[in-house]
Amino acid sequence: MPQAVLPVGESPAAVHPRYAHPLAASIATADRAVTLLSFRTFDRMSGLANAQSAQWIRCDHALADPDFFPRWRGQVAQQLAEQQSHAPEQQIQVPEKTTGGYVLQWYLVIPSYLGAVLFHSARRVPSLSPRQLSFQLDPAAVREVALQPGRFWCLPDDPAAGHPDAVPVPDEAVLGAILRRQVIAHATHFLTVYGPMVRFGSRTQWAAVTDVLDSALLLAGRSFGSPQAGAADARLVLADGEKPLTSASTIRELTDDRGRTHWTRLRGSCCFLYALPGVARPCASCPRIKDSDRACIFGTLDRA
Repeated sequence: MPQAVLPVGESPAAVHPRYAHPLAASIATADRAVTLLSFRTFDRMSGLANAQSAQWIRCDHALADPDFFPRWRGQVAQQLAEQQSHAPEQQIQVPEKTTGGYVLQWYLVIPSYLGAVLFHSARRVPSLSPRQLSFQLDPAAVREVALQPGRFWCLPDDPAAGHPDAVPVPDEAVLGAILRRQVIAHATHFLTVYGPMVRFGSRTQWAAVTDVLDSALLLAGRSFGSPQAGAADARLVLADGEKPLTSASTIRELTDDRGRTHWTRLRGSCCFLYALPGVARPCASCPRIKDSDRACIFGTLDRA
């Protein structure tokens, strides 16, 4: 059985710029723009990485390791308990549905966010199969995602359209559909493994896939200076909510009770943060609250 965590010193090496795949420059651009997490490119055939590098987790190994997701949920429980404790001796019991919801959404970040930022910034969609992706946790949240470059889809006028790995497609609608189906394919593999470990129905699980992809495209737009463009990409990629996705994009603008506008979305899934002891207020995007309550929550936030 493959082990999910790569031993220190055996992480795949970073691609050398001289021999870089076309996706390497696209990912470097995305990494500079996005602050929520980091992106990099790996070439697993180029030898051993720096012996001091952090541990990396390959998606295909994680999905083949029956102990990986229970371990991850344990790390999430520990982190949340520490965050919510107000005294060293205080013991916070983190509900199973909360760790289940957090890991569900965080894992889906891996293919969705990488795919979204490359689609938005470069109009390129890489293969998002579990074999192509690795990630880091810090300490329990996804903080860095790496891609092994290979096949990718692009538009006919892409400068790299003639590359051996490039597959030009006619237009942005087709490219958006490819991103949608790449995410669905990876999520199907993930939910086949993870779904039986949690007490969430199939609709809740696929609502999480829909939510994360939709949010990823909005994040991409914000990161590159235009949430409006991210919202337009989300409408293009999610289209009519191709099954098993649960809806089209729900991104919209909302005005808070101080007259300020915010980009938000109507989520169909929940992280279950509210179930933690001592959590008095839901998230602003919580599916359990009305827009009037959402506006009040946004009104308490200070913009950077």
